[in-house]
Amino acid sequence: MAKFQYNSARQFAHSASRFALGTAMVAALISPAAAQDAAPADGDEDAIVVTGFRASIENAISVKRESDFIVDIVSSDDIAGLPDVSIAESLARLPGVSAQRTGGQASAINIRGLSQDLVSASLNGREQVATSGNRTIEFDQYPSELINQAAVYKSPLARHIEGGIGGKIDLQTVRPLSNKENFKGQVNIRGLYNDRASESPDVGSTGYRASGSIQLKLADDTIGFALGYARLFQPNVATRFVQFDFPTPGNNGSPTRDLDGNGKPDAFNFGFEGIQFGGRETRDAVISVLQWEPSDSVRLLVDGYYSRFKSDVARRGFRVVSTQSGDNQITNPVVINDALVGGRFTNQIGSNGFGFGLGTELVNQDESRRDELYTFGGNLAYDFSDNITASVDVSYSSGTSFFNNSGINLRPYVTGVAPVSAQNPLGVVRADQVPGNIIVDYRLNGINLPTINFISTNFTDTDIAGGSAFLLDGQFLVPQRDEDELFAVAGDVNIAMDDNFFKSIDFGFRYADRNAQRVVTSFNTFGILGGPLQVPADIVKIGGFSGGFAGAGLPNFAVVDIDKAFNLAFGNNFGSRQPTDQIAFDFTIDQSFRIKEETIAGYGQVNFDSTLGGLGFRGNFGLRVVKTDQSSTVLFADPNLQDNPATPPPARENRRLVTRGDKFTDFLPSVNMILDLSESDLLRLSYSRQISRPRFFELRGSISVNTGSDGNTSGSGGNPSLQPFRANQFDFSYEHYLGRSGIIAIGAFYKDLRSFIINDTIAQFNFVENGVTPPPIPGTNIPGNATGSFGAPINGDGGYVWGIEFQLSKTFTELPAPFDGLGVQLNYAYSESDLNFPSSTSGANINLPLPGLSRHVFNPVVFYEKSGFGARVSARHRSSFVSPQIGISELILTSAPETVVDAQLSYEFPVSSALAGLKLLAQANNLTDEPTRTFFGREDQTGTLQNFGRTFFLGATFNF
Repeated sequence: MAKFQYNSARQFAHSASRFALGTAMVAALISPAAAQDAAPADGDEDAIVVTGFRASIENAISVKRESDFIVDIVSSDDIAGLPDVSIAESLARLPGVSAQRTGGQASAINIRGLSQDLVSASLNGREQVATSGNRTIEFDQYPSELINQAAVYKSPLARHIEGGIGGKIDLQTVRPLSNKENFKGQVNIRGLYNDRASESPDVGSTGYRASGSIQLKLADDTIGFALGYARLFQPNVATRFVQFDFPTPGNNGSPTRDLDGNGKPDAFNFGFEGIQFGGRETRDAVISVLQWEPSDSVRLLVDGYYSRFKSDVARRGFRVVSTQSGDNQITNPVVINDALVGGRFTNQIGSNGFGFGLGTELVNQDESRRDELYTFGGNLAYDFSDNITASVDVSYSSGTSFFNNSGINLRPYVTGVAPVSAQNPLGVVRADQVPGNIIVDYRLNGINLPTINFISTNFTDTDIAGGSAFLLDGQFLVPQRDEDELFAVAGDVNIAMDDNFFKSIDFGFRYADRNAQRVVTSFNTFGILGGPLQVPADIVKIGGFSGGFAGAGLPNFAVVDIDKAFNLAFGNNFGSRQPTDQIAFDFTIDQSFRIKEETIAGYGQVNFDSTLGGLGFRGNFGLRVVKTDQSSTVLFADPNLQDNPATPPPARENRRLVTRGDKFTDFLPSVNMILDLSESDLLRLSYSRQISRPRFFELRGSISVNTGSDGNTSGSGGNPSLQPFRANQFDFSYEHYLGRSGIIAIGAFYKDLRSFIINDTIAQFNFVENGVTPPPIPGTNIPGNATGSFGAPINGDGGYVWGIEFQLSKTFTELPAPFDGLGVQLNYAYSESDLNFPSSTSGANINLPLPGLSRHVFNPVVFYEKSGFGARVSARHRSSFVSPQIGISELILTSAPETVVDAQLSYEFPVSSALAGLKLLAQANNLTDEPTRTFFGREDQTGTLQNFGRTFFLGATFNF
C-alpha cells in the first residue's frame, strides 16, 4: 500500500506540473486583452456600473482573490439574484463541484469527487441539522431567492467548525446595514411547466415560484432589518425502469444454474419494474435578519431561517418478480459475461419453498414526506480596543422529517382451480401458483431502455368475473420519523498585532450538543383475513407510459386509490396488531434509535502578512482540538422478557433500553500560505487534517441476533463506537487575474485517507459484552453462543483521492460593441481515488473509487449581458461514479455519465423607463430531458433508468 500511494502521489505531481504549464500559457495569451480592465483611466472607475449575472461573477472573483484560504464563491448582488431553483444548482457550477439529482433537480452536493456524506454545511457560519435522517444536507431546502452568497471552502481554517473532508459549504443571508440604500425590496414570480408530469396519474403539469423581500436601515443606520419569503409549488415526476440486482450465484436466493454451458453458474436478476413516480411538492421558506450597531464598538446580529417542505408523491406501476426462482422454465436465454439479461420466462412451482414461481404485481405506494427545518442564532461582538475584539455566538437548529411509506399489494388471481369456501369466498388462487400461467419475454439493453416483447399478465384487469384479475391481498404502512436538533455556543477573540510579520491572533472555543433520533413504526400485514378482495371499479384508474418507455414495451397498469383500499380491507380496525405483525414490529424497532453527540472544541490561529523575497506573503496557521462523546440508545430484544400482544403498537414489553458509545479526541492542524507573484498572479499552498463524522444510521446501537440449531449466533446492526473519516490534505492553487473581468486558475489536491467507513463482518463479536442476550437454540432453553459473526459498519484504513481543477471566468468587455456583453465560465475537474477493502460476501479484496466520485466534472457557461438584455446557456457534466453503497458485495452500483443543460433569457428595463426595476425572465431546465442511468458492475447489467422531464419557467422580478 505504501508503494502504491507513493506512485499515486508522483503521478499526481507530474500531472499537476503539466497542467500548470498549460494554464500559464493560456494566461499569457489572454492577459494582454484584459489589460484595459486592469488599468482603467483616471476618473473612469466610478462611471462603470456592473449589474446582473456579470456583477455576481466579478464579486465572486474579488472575494476569492482576497481570501486567506482556498475558496470558490457563488455571489448575488440581490437577495433573489441567483436564477436557479435551489442553491444546489448554483453550487454545482463551481470548479470540482457536482450535484446528484433528486426528483429531477440538484439536491445533494459532492465536492472534489467526494460524496455528500463527506461535505458539511453551515448557514451564516453555523452548523446545520438535516432533514435527511443523516447528516447530509438536502440543499433543495434552501431556495436561491433567500441566499445572498454561497461559499465552498476547499481548505479549512482552524477557526472553522470541524467536519467535511470533501469541503465545507457556507450559505450567507443578507446584512442590511451593508447596503448603500436605506430601503430596498424585491418581488419575484415565475410560472412553471413540466412536460413529463401529465404521464403520471393525478399530477398537474404546472406550478409556480414566488418570493418577496425587504431590507431596511433605521435609526441613523444603527438598526438593520431584513425579511424574506419564498414559495415553490411544482410537480415532482420521474418515469423509471428498475432492474433488480444480480446477486452472486448461490447467494441471497440466487440459483446456481449454467444456462450458456460454459461451466460457470450465471447470475440471475430478481425481476424488474416500470414506474410512474409523481406528485406535488410545496416549499415555504422565511428568513429574518436584525442588526443593531449602537456604536462603532458594539455589534449585535440576530437571524433566523424557517423552511417547510411538503411532498405528496406516489409510486405506481407494474412489477415482475422471482425471475430467479429455481424451476422457472427459461427458453432462448441471453447471457452476457455470465449474467442472465434476457429470455422467455415461464413460471413453474420452484424449489424455493414458497410454492410459487415467476410472478407479477401492481405497484401502488404512497411515499409522501413532510420536512420542517428552523434555525436561529445571535451573535454579539464587542471591540475592547482598536486591537482586541471578542464575540459570543449562540444558535439552535432543529429539523424533522416524516416519511409515510405505505402501500397496497395487488397480485393476479385466477378462478377455476380452487373451490369456493368460507376461507376463500371468491374461489381463487394466486396466478404464480399455477404452472405455466405467467410468461415474460424481455431483454435488457444495458443503459438503454429494455425490449419487452411479451408479458402474459393484463395489468389493467381488476375484475375477477373474467376468470383472472388483480386482487387486493395485503398492505403495508411503515411510517418513519427523523428528528435532528443542535444547540451550540461559541466564543472567539481576535487580537490585532503591529508587527512586520504577524497580523493577528484568533482563538476561541465551541460547545455543541446534537441529538438525533429515528422512529420506525409498522402496521404491516401481508394477508387480509377472509382472503383477497376485489377492488371496486370506482377507485381504479388506468396509467401508462409514452415515448421511449412505451416503445420499449412497458404496459399500461391499474392505479388504485390507496386510502380507499385501506378502508376497504380494514375499516376502523386499521392500526391494531395483526397476526402477522410480530416480525414486522421487531424489524422496525431494530431500525429505531437515538443518537447523542457532544463536542468541545478549542482553537488557536495565527494570521500573518509580510514579504518573502520581495513578494507579498500572507496566510495563517493554527490548530483545532476537538473532543467527541458519542452514544446511541436503542431497545434491545431480551428473551427473558415477555411481550403482551394486547399492547397497542409500537410499544413492546420484551425490549429494554441499552446505551453504548465512545469518546475520542482529534487534533486538526491547518496551514494556508499565499504568495503574491505580481499584481495579477498568486500562489496558494495549504495543508490540513480534517474529519467527517459517520451517518447517524451507521452509529445506531441496534443489534438483531439469531441463534441457529447448532447454537452459533449471528447478527447485524450499527456501530456506536465508529470513528470518523480522517484525512491529511494537501492543496495547491495558481491564480491569474484578468483585471476585474476574469480569472484563470489551476488547482491540485491530494487527500491521504487515514480512515474510512465500510460495511463488513466482524467474525468474533461478543454479543453479551455489548448488552445483548442471544436467543436460545430453537426448541430449547439453551442460550446461544455469546460470540458470533456480526455485520456492521467498521473503520477501514488506507486510501487516497487526488485531482486537478481548472477555472476560467472572463467577461469580454474589450471587444467592440455589441460583442462586449459576452462572457464565459469554464470549470473542469479531474479526480482519482482508490479504496481497498474485503467483500463482506466472499472475502475477496475490492478496489473501487470513493462513492460519488466522478473522474471528470465539466461545467461550462456562456452568457451575454448588454443594454438590459441577458442570455445564458449552461451545462453540468459529470462522468460515471459509484453510488454510495460500498463493502456489500462485488456488485457495485454505478451511475452512468450525465449532462444537464439549462438556458435563460431576460430583459431588464432601463432606469429611465416607467418600468424601471422590472426584469422579465424565461428559463428552461434540463433541456434535453437527460436521464439518470445506473448499472451493476457492467453496463450490460442494467440498474435504474429514469427521466424527469423538462421544466420551463416564465416570470418577472421587480426591484424597488
